[in-house]
Amino acid sequence: MNKKDFLHEIIEPMENLDVNFKLFEDRGSYVSNHWHNSLEIIYITSGDLQVNMEGTTYNLKANDCIFINSGVIHSTRCVYENTSILLQIPLSFLNKYIPNCKDSYFNFKVNINDDNYEANLDKIKTILKDMKEVKITSPQAGNLRFTGLLFEFLFQLYTNFRIPMGNKNMESRALDLSKFQPVFEYTKINYNTPISINEIAKVVHLQPEYFCRKFKQYTGQTYLEYLNDVRISHIYKELINTNNTLCTILESHGFTNTKLFYRLFKEKFKCTPKDIRRKK
Repeated sequence: MNKKDFLHEIIEPMENLDVNFKLFEDRGSYVSNHWHNSLEIIYITSGDLQVNMEGTTYNLKANDCIFINSGVIHSTRCVYENTSILLQIPLSFLNKYIPNCKDSYFNFKVNINDDNYEANLDKIKTILKDMKEVKITSPQAGNLRFTGLLFEFLFQLYTNFRIPMGNKNMESRALDLSKFQPVFEYTKINYNTPISINEIAKVVHLQPEYFCRKFKQYTGQTYLEYLNDVRISHIYKELINTNNTLCTILESHGFTNTKLFYRLFKEKFKCTPKDIRRKK
């Protein structure tokens, strides 16, 4: 997806609404690990998308839909091309209108044989397609129509997909990650320059060893793994969209160790940069 390449993505609400709704056309991309202080719904309308979430990879195809709960770190990869509908609902909005939302999460399943679940998911998909129609046609009082669809969407979420979380909650998970927001923003700006652990730890006023331990605890990655992943996401985009030499691309995005880059790239994508360009 063509989203900002940093761990916590800032939501830009629709006019007069507190949600973000977008229609995407993606000709090939990789978005490194990131998270939202919102519920994210991705509905693939054509093509395919890989979503890696908490160690599991979901291979989505046309007519597949996935929920990504607030505070859940995830990455996405579009190998060829896809079109999709994206709906992001901020946690503050969910808390306002869904009872006990902060102590709940929204369950999803992919490629299962469950007729009742599929029937409920079809209702969600129909609402998303109706939202798309409103977005495209911009009818009179379209904002009223969209708002009505949004609240019907919330009703379906609450009725058919909400699962109690016990003592854990979406809000505290996102809060833990928010502690490192200055780190994510600093990395977004400076990813293509050398960043030492001492340097990045100072951004959040922590001792380097403590910073390393807590960063991995909250994100599941070491800081160096995260930094290289951000660099690779930019490199992947440039491989798809330009004819620049790989040497030039690596240099412009701060990857100075070519041997390490090849190893990480192949581990992540099971192919080489040349393979990626052949798929353009």
